[in-house]
Amino acid sequence: MKTDPLQTYAFKLNFPFNTEDLSGRVSSVPAETQPGEYFACWVNHLTDWVLSGTQTVQLMLAQRNVACRIEFDEPIYVKRTKAGMVFETWIAAHRAVADLNIVFTNESTGGLTRHTVPFDGAFGGGSARDGYQHVSIPLPDGFEKGTVGIAVDYKAYLSTETDIEPFLFIADTRVSQSTNNEPSLVEPIRVRHTSDATEGTWMTGPLPSSLMVGDDVILKSGRNTEKLLTTRVPKLALEEDYGHTLIMSSDIEMDVLLHIDGKPIERLMFGPNNNIVRLSAQFLDGHSHHVCFKDRSGTITFWQGQLLLPAIITPRDIMQRETPAPFPSTLFAQTPQRYASLKASVAAADENTDHAQLAYALSVLEGGYENVKLKPLTFNRPEKPDVSIVIPAHNKVEVTYLALCSLLVAYNKASFEVIVVDDASTDETTELENIVSGITVLHNELPQRFIRACNRGAQEAKGDYIVLLNNDVEVTSGWLDELIGAFDRFDNVGMAGSKLLYPNGQLQDAGGIIWGTGNPWNYGNQQNPEEPRFSYARQADYLSGAAMMVRADIWRDVGGLSSYMEPMYFEDTDFAFKVREAGFTTWFVPSSVVYHYEGMTSGTDVTSGFKKYQEVNRPKFKRRWAKAFSGFGKEGQRPDLEKDRGIVGRILFIDYSTPRPDQDAGSYAALQEIRLVQSLGYKVSFLPGNMAHLGQYTEELQKMGVEVIYAPFYLSQTEYLTQHARDFDAFYITRYYVAQDVLDRVRALAPEARVLFNNADLHFLREIRAARAEGDAAALEKARQTRNEEMDIINKVDLVLSYNEVEHSVIQAYSDGQAKVMKCPWVVDVPENRAPLKDRKGMSFLGSFRHHPNAEGVQWFVRDILPVVNGVAGSVPLSIYGASMSDEIRALKTNLVDPVGFVEKVEDAFDKHRIFIAPLRSGAGIKGKVLSALSYGIPCVLTQTAAEGIGLRSGHDCFIAETPDAWAKAIKALSEDDDLWTTISDNAQAYMRDAFSFDRGRAQMREAFEAVELYQGNG
Repeated sequence: MKTDPLQTYAFKLNFPFNTEDLSGRVSSVPAETQPGEYFACWVNHLTDWVLSGTQTVQLMLAQRNVACRIEFDEPIYVKRTKAGMVFETWIAAHRAVADLNIVFTNESTGGLTRHTVPFDGAFGGGSARDGYQHVSIPLPDGFEKGTVGIAVDYKAYLSTETDIEPFLFIADTRVSQSTNNEPSLVEPIRVRHTSDATEGTWMTGPLPSSLMVGDDVILKSGRNTEKLLTTRVPKLALEEDYGHTLIMSSDIEMDVLLHIDGKPIERLMFGPNNNIVRLSAQFLDGHSHHVCFKDRSGTITFWQGQLLLPAIITPRDIMQRETPAPFPSTLFAQTPQRYASLKASVAAADENTDHAQLAYALSVLEGGYENVKLKPLTFNRPEKPDVSIVIPAHNKVEVTYLALCSLLVAYNKASFEVIVVDDASTDETTELENIVSGITVLHNELPQRFIRACNRGAQEAKGDYIVLLNNDVEVTSGWLDELIGAFDRFDNVGMAGSKLLYPNGQLQDAGGIIWGTGNPWNYGNQQNPEEPRFSYARQADYLSGAAMMVRADIWRDVGGLSSYMEPMYFEDTDFAFKVREAGFTTWFVPSSVVYHYEGMTSGTDVTSGFKKYQEVNRPKFKRRWAKAFSGFGKEGQRPDLEKDRGIVGRILFIDYSTPRPDQDAGSYAALQEIRLVQSLGYKVSFLPGNMAHLGQYTEELQKMGVEVIYAPFYLSQTEYLTQHARDFDAFYITRYYVAQDVLDRVRALAPEARVLFNNADLHFLREIRAARAEGDAAALEKARQTRNEEMDIINKVDLVLSYNEVEHSVIQAYSDGQAKVMKCPWVVDVPENRAPLKDRKGMSFLGSFRHHPNAEGVQWFVRDILPVVNGVAGSVPLSIYGASMSDEIRALKTNLVDPVGFVEKVEDAFDKHRIFIAPLRSGAGIKGKVLSALSYGIPCVLTQTAAEGIGLRSGHDCFIAETPDAWAKAIKALSEDDDLWTTISDNAQAYMRDAFSFDRGRAQMREAFEAVELYQGNG
């Protein structure tokens, strides 16, 4: 049953012990002749001995061998009582024998009730509540109003090996009605204001899902702020993961609470250095679990991760060697990719799909090389393949056979041919074409080695792309499609390479670095392949020849792999430099994943065998390309920055969440702004406020070349900024409330960086319009507060980007002309073909219903406009599209109104309909939904508010209407006059192509960057 934390932990009626200036309101018997003669009194002075979240009174007995009484002069005054109220405190002692004395004085009767509680020496205090002796005394019968006096009788010193004074601690003292009667692993943090308020209203507010060390919790009420909590910064790290047991390192002794899948499981005490954490058997099920170490309150996250907790720990190779197939799928790091391949294959299956062969090929992958049986395989041989895959092979036919099985299992839309170059093998490789049909096998009578073998295979290639693929690999679903996608997505791509993983799932290669010395760096080796820094497309110095793709025409133009590198090694590095010398770019594509069993064909010892050619060819490479790499970085220094090639600088975008362009227009705009900044030569990183990986939305950004930051690798914006803010030339922050959370920290950590602020829309202007439309005085006052907060941000940044001129004027007016404001570009992609008019009917609206003006406008239209339209133009149906549709909008459904909800393809909201409406009565900024509709060629009828900032001309490229009659007249005309419809549609699309093109947007973004001295490009 879900519990309310306020009911569980709150004090409904609470009279705390006043500790303010307590040292001046305490005395002793015998009396002191000078301060400190018998005792010293502090509150929260000894930081290691403060009960977390409380006021802790700390008494040091200066005369350890002299008994004394310490009296607190001001008692707790209880104004009124309720049933169940108690006196409550938490006490502890060091080297002292003492009693706590409590005296209840009934104001009505004058009666006294005394209690004496000995300090238990087993409780030594500290920051955790279990270090304290809990004292709880019910109020005496008949006690309705009165005082509670507190005194301490110190009796004797308990000597120890350390010659330190005795101490007594009294914490969190109060008379209260406590409802926290059930034991719990979670111990709340109570933060109490210093005032003596006993009444008030409980208010709740959301905290981040992971409050990180170093974060502050600040209470804001109007213009008043108060810091409630500042977290400490311990260092907790996962050193080793055995699946069932974790080795965690800590730099300090700390009390932590283990959470698994969001639930508190076990309280642990960590000491400095390594700590062993054995996980409960209930979680060892072969599934991924969210493992988290938090403070005792469950509020502050010290470390978290998504861990695979095994049900079986028998090593994969032993299982494959000692037992027959099938094997438990949880043993294999490749299982998720294999499952993805099967899903894709099933979804695309037709009558030609060989399910039996697919199942057999999968069993080969799970069985491993040692269990390969060379049964017949069949590939489809396309007449004109998209890709030619060249696989050089020398013996070890089982290795090659497994790679071929992986090609059958891994689903790709791209067609491909397979060319195996048998480099003078002496095993069944010589008969491979008799075992595997549908592939080309070229046989070398004498060993030619890797370079010549690849060049020979490429000579036979028929595809538009050539892929070099080692024979000791397992490819995964979509690996070819993702490589091809890079050629379509980025400009002038000549070569692309996959992310290579070891069989255990560790990263092997994430695009190589060449240092200024000419030495290569195998970037990311043996790291976590899922880390953000290894998961976005980027230009790289070289790509591993184990899995790389090149355009066939470029391969031929540059002469393939260089003969001067024969027989092998450094040939892929050399080839990448040749491709760039020819004027093309080389890209690491992490969405293309290939498992590489490195060393199976050539070994790993660089002093013997063919591996020795690594050292033989190193000086050859350096001599050939010294000029090209001379400006590269110093060897081994800051590889995470050095890896990014082809950029002029780094920009960090910060917003509340990762853009979801099919959900709202603001997300579409964010993506276009990222593209524009990238087109200026900048590497873009994206830091969402919710720190969430949002599946395909995050992955699409990564494929665009954006490094997206998310948990668990960084658990808060604060953590990431603290470590990396200095890496950036500028910050692009969207929305004022996002800027409120990060701007001061950004300025402190990167004072030289520029800050560009995209207000998205003027929130206060939108709120003012909505408040006036609804006649809501309270909302109007709230809008004024928003104005103060928004303008405060605007006055602190280097440049404000706003979508329309109306907002520019408002900003300039409220900033006294001090704010630097420029037009924020909006880019629309106009479809080449427009859906025919004959297939269209009715009206449509599209907008996210998380945005209040959309719901307000639709309800107004249905209530006040649609009846007039139906009276003038007849029955014109309306389809309402948009994410997060509320029940109120769904309740509008009639025979003429269809609340459809979320639409996966945005064109469905436009191409099926004759008229797009935008009945917005409030709001600000530019309306992306309107721009999208105009670009698709659906004529728009809209309010002046909806048209604001776009530059539309009513009657030319749209109809702007304010009254019901004007709406009805425009909708009737567009519903009945095909020539008018076509003219408005043509004019709208022409205007979109001219005013909102990518080239126009790029020029505007360049002007903005130049205004803050950022742009360094030439175009």
